[in-house]
Amino acid sequence: MSKIQLAAQGAPGHDPRTSHLRPVIEYLLVQGNRPAQWWHEDGWRSDPGGELHYAFTEPINAAQLREHFTFPDSIQVQDDGSIRDSLNRVDISYDRPQTPLSFDLPKL
Repeated sequence: MSKIQLAAQGAPGHDPRTSHLRPVIEYLLVQGNRPAQWWHEDGWRSDPGGELHYAFTEPINAAQLREHFTFPDSIQVQDDGSIRDSLNRVDISYDRPQTPLSFDLPKL
């Protein structure tokens, strides 16, 4: 099976910051993963610093991504499956459930 080569940015006429990552998002959706930010029309959310984030409800398999896609140098796939595009300041990740804070010391 040949890998899908991803571009470093989106093509003219499309969102240059995110459209080149659409094949990755579509692949994860077909695998049964769901967007965690369902309240956003396109799934992306912006933080106060202008970075864009796309989160999924289930863990992302980094080995599968590396097997299916060829990433440009500006896009890093971490071992936990998160994808960081430093050129466009966007990332795709697993939205880990928050754990409650506890100030109780364990009982011995």
